[in-house]
Amino acid sequence: MASFDKLNNSSKRPVIAMVAGEASGDTLGADLIQSLKKRYPNAKFIGIGGQKMISQGFETWYPLEKLSVMGFFEVLKHLPSLLRLRKELIKKLLTVKPDVFIGVDAPDFNFKIEGILKEKGISTVHYVGPSVWAWREKRLLKIRKQVDGVLVLFPFETEYYDKYDIPSKFVGHPLASQVINAPGKKAARAQLGLDADAPVTGILPGSRSSEINLMIDVYVQVAVKLHQIYPKMKFVVPCVNQAARDRVELAISDYGKGIDFILLDQNAQLAMAASDQLLVTSGTATLEAALMQRPLILAIKLHPISYWIMKRLATTKWVGLPNVLAKKCIVPELIQENATPDKIVLALSKLITDKKMREMQLFEFKKQYDALNQNASELAADAVVKWAKLENG
Repeated sequence: MASFDKLNNSSKRPVIAMVAGEASGDTLGADLIQSLKKRYPNAKFIGIGGQKMISQGFETWYPLEKLSVMGFFEVLKHLPSLLRLRKELIKKLLTVKPDVFIGVDAPDFNFKIEGILKEKGISTVHYVGPSVWAWREKRLLKIRKQVDGVLVLFPFETEYYDKYDIPSKFVGHPLASQVINAPGKKAARAQLGLDADAPVTGILPGSRSSEINLMIDVYVQVAVKLHQIYPKMKFVVPCVNQAARDRVELAISDYGKGIDFILLDQNAQLAMAASDQLLVTSGTATLEAALMQRPLILAIKLHPISYWIMKRLATTKWVGLPNVLAKKCIVPELIQENATPDKIVLALSKLITDKKMREMQLFEFKKQYDALNQNASELAADAVVKWAKLENG
């Protein structure tokens, strides 16, 4: 601890570079910055991040949205601009020579950067181990050469890294500690001007433009059909940015006129807190919903080529993180041709009316919350300090 004090009281200003690739990474990055600042108040944080990281004093060189692309086909379409951006970024980082580089998720983008920086003697850490438990485990042979350590969010992941002699640390999931601060249902509804006893369904179309474009028209049609069954039903839709909001409003104009939609600027947790049940597009949002103790349905479509590739490479039965953690299907997954308005409405109607199904989900969600509530950002900061040897200045 003496070395920490020495650094904190000196004029040394460690430079910590980070790259987050989407909204969930922005949340993880912001929490990690906050924890690192406790140890190094003078630290400078640079790279690519979103508004949450920026609010912590992060200097972003490019908009985070440039990296928010999902699926093989979608990435291929944006590949030239992504490669140019990464080349420019690597050049800047090699000029700055940060004390440590932390890639926050976005594995296809970040591991290449980490490998080049590590070759040049810069410490590299990857935050959020890629889903090697779901597909392409052999990636770890290459990852071993690219990083000094990997921060993993789920307890079962460390065994994979141990197998390949890669330092790893289970830190839990930051969302588990964050949801404690989320408002209760009554307070959330009051904030949104909703009646305390109104039936409310939250619709979460995702954070990437590709998934929003594929799913929002379907989701709005689901809302219309559900409203026919439950005329008092209200719908809350968080929008990750203005472009997402514009796309949601277009879908409502095309398919959902006359239905009561409440659109929020970001604030997915407020939408979840106010809802009785949720319709979610895969990703971190399914885990966030589980940690918020909200029953949910998962429905997602990918570009056909992306789906064809992923289906053949996948080694897990499930897409949703609550199902992966439970090792069984507790959340219905409606994927690709099954993600139709009629099938989604049928699944949501069952979730609304089936008390045993709701109780089963909530029972499993509570177990997952207990397992993942580990003060993640503090554990992550400790591991970064250790692997990057920051305490030695």
